[in-house]
Amino acid sequence: MKKLVTVLGLSAMLLAFNVVAVSQDSKSDAVPVFARINDLTISQSEFEVIFQAAVRQKYYHGKVPASELKEFRKKVTDDIVTQVLVHDQALELGLQPDRKKIDEGIDAFNLRNAANPDWEQRRDKIVPRMIEKLERQDLLEQMEARIRDLPAPAPAEVRRYYHEQPEKFTEPERLRVSGILLQVAPAAGEKIWIETEQQADGYYQRILAGEDFAELAKQYSHHPSAVNGGDLGYLHQGMLDDKVQQQLETLSPGQTGEPLRVLEGIALFRLENIQPTQLRPFEEVKERAAELLYREMQDHAWQAYVNTLRSSANVYVNQ
Repeated sequence: MKKLVTVLGLSAMLLAFNVVAVSQDSKSDAVPVFARINDLTISQSEFEVIFQAAVRQKYYHGKVPASELKEFRKKVTDDIVTQVLVHDQALELGLQPDRKKIDEGIDAFNLRNAANPDWEQRRDKIVPRMIEKLERQDLLEQMEARIRDLPAPAPAEVRRYYHEQPEKFTEPERLRVSGILLQVAPAAGEKIWIETEQQADGYYQRILAGEDFAELAKQYSHHPSAVNGGDLGYLHQGMLDDKVQQQLETLSPGQTGEPLRVLEGIALFRLENIQPTQLRPFEEVKERAAELLYREMQDHAWQAYVNTLRSSANVYVNQ
């Protein structure tokens, strides 16, 4: 569940430091406050710890692009608020962590660190925090599973969804293409490229004169499709290099384009057929339609639940 992963990721971050519940009236001017969520206060420095952990989790190089920074900080903030409110609800409902699951998690954690020479000294300090983290994770999972546990949509609802959102069940236009590849080594000089282009142009002229593209592909193409006369099958947009796609869009079925430089060498492409976009019959896609609808129903239920929690909570964020 996509939403669940987001919440759980931040639950681990929130427990990476000592957040304590304090009274709304007991704020200290010496400690800049980032947020208050009911009785929980999070300082600016604590938020930065969470935020940097989120950055490392999402961005490979550990740095948020400037254009995404504002939006990402908002997302991390929203996720913190969500996980705190959902966790509080779990406690109010009296949910209990799955002890077996927690114990298995701690056993695995101990096993991963067993080879660490100072693990024995650090374990008593780290394991209690890890237990707290796993307990929080488990309660969040339980809460979200409850909210997402909905009745399956009725057949009539699935059919209506299919008709209202046909784009989700429409196959894009596909082109049936054949190709002849004259391979050029990556380290080859410009002279080799020019000679290969001239060779490809010779084949192109022979095709224009009436020779069979498939026979030339079988004889001269270096591509694995040569055994099938260069037949590459049906391809949709995005499967081919941009300049190849652009050339094919100028051709009619049965036409061959001029030689093109591609990554592997010089290539000739022939447009064999165009399969237009088509809406797949309901009977073929009804199971996928049911899955998509159910997932959207779950996401809507989860978001509505979170919105309700937030509307009734006392949430302050220092912008």
